[in-house]
Amino acid sequence: MASSSLKYNLFASFYGQGLRQTFLSHLCRHLNENGITVFTNQDLVRGEPVLPSLVQRIRESRISIVVLSQKYASSSWCLNELVEILRCRETMGHIVMTIFYRVDPSHVRNQTGDFGNIFVQTCAGKTEEERRMWSQALTDVGNIAGEDSRNWDNESKMIEKIVRDVSDKLNATMWAKTGYSNGMAFLVVINLLLEIASAGADQLSSTRKPYFAKVSLLMSVLSLILSTLDFTYKIRAHKARFRFKWPIPWFYYPSRGYNRIFGSSTDAILFFCVVGQLIVSAINCSFTERGRDGPIKVSVWPLFFAIGMVVSKFMEKPTISKES
Repeated sequence: MASSSLKYNLFASFYGQGLRQTFLSHLCRHLNENGITVFTNQDLVRGEPVLPSLVQRIRESRISIVVLSQKYASSSWCLNELVEILRCRETMGHIVMTIFYRVDPSHVRNQTGDFGNIFVQTCAGKTEEERRMWSQALTDVGNIAGEDSRNWDNESKMIEKIVRDVSDKLNATMWAKTGYSNGMAFLVVINLLLEIASAGADQLSSTRKPYFAKVSLLMSVLSLILSTLDFTYKIRAHKARFRFKWPIPWFYYPSRGYNRIFGSSTDAILFFCVVGQLIVSAINCSFTERGRDGPIKVSVWPLFFAIGMVVSKFMEKPTISKES
């Protein structure tokens, strides 16, 4: 499925009104505050066929998060959801995240303990094919590493961790689907070469060779254009917005009313290095145009740019594969 057809960021599979009103409501609120759209079965339009509609919503989502509680297996609806989620994982590379909410993952994986007893009751009167299909789905989802609520003393901290993980996976899949990682990394390397060429031309420029100053300025302008395109692409992909806020008017992520500053420190380093080199080139070009040698012969901006690239490589997040 093309990425353009993906309507929701996340599909939530869970069981129980109590869970919906407590843990899930807090999780969804934090996800929404971070600009992550969540679909749950309560969002179904009245009159829609239930199972086909849920299948469509799963396929329209980038990620499914399965909240496995003690009574999850008491619902054949949830079990059918789970089968479809894992089918999408296998055929479409759909990302599946798990939360084991007050239940032992091994009980889910092996259908044992109270979880297993509930599963057996749900299977009563069902066909052998349904029982086999559901059992395999629970085994598979139980083998996907996720958050175990029993390991957390503070549930709000666990929710914050889950939201961060969802955001990271969404970012990784977005760059992978759009070819960002390879294509834009290539542009960054081109940008560095332009920076070096600009600095070299600055050093060669003089009153006898004024054209070098003009070449330097041209290289700096091209570098700035590439950096602006890169930054604009990221802003649009993350749906960031410009806001006049103290202390610095800047772009902000769509979270908590656009309160979180957009971009990484590496983005800032690379962008300001490009601007710095442009200023150096403009100064030297201005001097040579007036028949004087430029005052700046050695620019440090390409060096800072290269350091920023190295830092960026170490901070790079791995691409999420279909097995994640």
